[in-house]
Amino acid sequence: MKLLSYYIIILLPFPFLYWCAVHNSSLFFFISFCIYVLIYRPFVDGLRLVDLGLLKKSESWKMFIASPYYQLKYFKELYFGI
Repeated sequence: MKLLSYYIIILLPFPFLYWCAVHNSSLFFFISFCIYVLIYRPFVDGLRLVDLGLLKKSESWKMFIASPYYQLKYFKELYFGI
């Protein structure tokens, strides 16, 4: 996964989140935001780390349990490339 495509993928849900915040109830926005933070981002970050060879595919489940740890540990690789 190229760095540009990674940024596009992580920013893709923001128009939907904005729409939820403006036009729907705050509960719907909160649920959507939690799905983004707890499911979508760990999944995408795990795919990027597997693609970079920093995590094995069988270890990608760790992103769902210890996502902040791995996001900080591999911050440079995730957001700036290698």
